[in-house]
Amino acid sequence: MAALKLKKSFEMRGLGVLIAAIVLAIVFSIANSNFLSPYNLLITVRMASELGIIAAGVTLLMVAGEFDLSVGSTYALCPMVTAILYSNFNVPIIFAVMVGLMLALVLGFINGFITTKAGIPSFITTLGTMLIYRALVLVIAGGMPIKIRSEALISDVIGGTIGDLFPVAIIWFLFFIGISYYILEHTAFGNKIRATGGNKEAAIAAGINTTRVKIITFMFVSFLAAFAGYVQCFRLGSVAPLNGRGFELQAIAASVIGGTSLFGGVGTIIGTALGVLITGMIKNGIVLLGVSVYWQNGFLGSILIAAVIINVFISKRRR
Repeated sequence: MAALKLKKSFEMRGLGVLIAAIVLAIVFSIANSNFLSPYNLLITVRMASELGIIAAGVTLLMVAGEFDLSVGSTYALCPMVTAILYSNFNVPIIFAVMVGLMLALVLGFINGFITTKAGIPSFITTLGTMLIYRALVLVIAGGMPIKIRSEALISDVIGGTIGDLFPVAIIWFLFFIGISYYILEHTAFGNKIRATGGNKEAAIAAGINTTRVKIITFMFVSFLAAFAGYVQCFRLGSVAPLNGRGFELQAIAASVIGGTSLFGGVGTIIGTALGVLITGMIKNGIVLLGVSVYWQNGFLGSILIAAVIINVFISKRRR
């Protein structure tokens, strides 16, 4: 019975965010007939793709009961290391990318290790590492963007386009959403993530190594953040020290809009994907309507507050 109620609460959250996305699309399409054109929809999804890759991992971590505020800094740091190795030291691009991705796993391990072993709230741990990682980006780059143009196949595979129109970023977004969905919904590790975030003491009593679960999830989040950074840098051909600034809060916002609980144990990857698309729709719709881009965060904040209120209401009804 409890499992049935939990499943119904997931369905209610997913249905709510789907309705919100449809309503938002209708409103923007009425205001501007070009909003629902195939080309504009493609732009909207592309705009949401990089954030969506990060948000997929952030959702898993939030379900486990933790936060990572350093994803925006990781998004910039790992591609910057790759750019410097490739541009300044002539390291083959594929090896430079591998170094950056391995660095991401190390950064995630640091976040998880400090949080679990020192008993420091992850909000504080990753707030500190966010500042440290961002400082490292600025120091090693001298505060300046670095070009990373390469004719290697990996550039097109990660950040290119299919033909002259379809961005590969969308494929990566769908791929990582699918991987995260499978992990959370169809694996034993996904069950451990939910148990760890839902009731840590009960999870430990059931024999789950919650420390290991959290550290692995932190590493997965950092890996996705770095990969999303590569999607952008190969798309634009350069890496800027301030890339990804604000992504940490936007990823959390997208997850919460999609129905992920701030208290752990509850969340859906599909809901997060819809939440990410809502953020992309807001950014794109505001531009089409000619409204100042300064209102983007204002609209997103309003939807976030509404989503939290709805989620709290659903949780109370469930109890």
